[in-house]
Amino acid sequence: MRKIIFTFLFFASLFKATAQKVPMQPANWDIGKQAAAFTTRDGKDGIKFERGIVWAKGVDFADGIIEADLSVYPERSFGGICFRGDEGGNSEVIYLRVPLSGRDDAIQYVPSFNKEANWQLYPEHQANYTFPQTGWVHMKIVLRGNTAQLFMDTVSKPVLTIANLRTHNRSGKIGFTCLGEETFANLTCTPIPPSATTPVSVRKEDGLITQYQISQSDTIGKQTKEVPYPSSARLTWKTVPTDEDGLLDISKYYAKQNAETYQSRSNDMVWLKQELIADEPVTKKMNFDFSNQVWVFLNGQILYHGDHSFFLKGTFFIGSIEKKFISDAIYLPLKKGNNELLIAISAVANGWGIISKIQ
Repeated sequence: MRKIIFTFLFFASLFKATAQKVPMQPANWDIGKQAAAFTTRDGKDGIKFERGIVWAKGVDFADGIIEADLSVYPERSFGGICFRGDEGGNSEVIYLRVPLSGRDDAIQYVPSFNKEANWQLYPEHQANYTFPQTGWVHMKIVLRGNTAQLFMDTVSKPVLTIANLRTHNRSGKIGFTCLGEETFANLTCTPIPPSATTPVSVRKEDGLITQYQISQSDTIGKQTKEVPYPSSARLTWKTVPTDEDGLLDISKYYAKQNAETYQSRSNDMVWLKQELIADEPVTKKMNFDFSNQVWVFLNGQILYHGDHSFFLKGTFFIGSIEKKFISDAIYLPLKKGNNELLIAISAVANGWGIISKIQ
């Protein structure tokens, strides 16, 4: 089989962009465990599958234009394009939520780390769009450096712009993803000369936590509502940074022990630690938001338990992290000297992360 390989090692003056079409034939696709069918609909050769990711074989794509068609009827499911994928289960994903047509979250971008797409952590990367009731929609993604723009159908302006692609992969695989039966067609890739990385502003805010000590991960029961204070002898620690906006996406550092279907996913938990020093007894306010559950201990005593799990409070509760610190807060009664703040955080699906500040 002739591999479709895109390389970007030429100077711009020698570069000529040529659209490359990936044939919708079994030899050109890695379908993994999916039961995929190669079919023809409305004169389009396509690939149809029910859930998961299928990858185009032999593709290593950096900057350029990715285009594809997605059927919106009769399936009307969630489906989109994965790009800059690597062998570690990391990729960038832009997907259409066709049943949510006309809503502000009808389109979403999410980075996938260790095969986990924690969309609850990135509500700022959503867009409103009204999908047709029948036929197909056309997606066009323009990649330049660490940025991406999504154009839909014949709309001349981007409907979604991402200024900081979170995986930091600068090239990688291209594929399709869906949650529910979907058909894709006409995947083309047009390389362009590589662009420089756009500087990303670092959030400057008093008290913002920009790194955590994080433990190894464990699995707990899905119905767990209480966790005991841990024995320090069983925990090992490493220090990890947050993203530029203060978000800690835990899936960057740990894969879920089971990340297959939603029903079978494990409820994994890590501990986070902050060491706080006070010159005298004082009460500090900690603003934070998280997904899915947290338990907060100060100097061995439980202060708080919270649960923001998807649909916990009804079908309109999606549990997205709010990054402006306008919702959750607790007060930390610090003693003079050293104080140990421990936060256990667990998740089944859709989000495993935290953002916090202490002031």
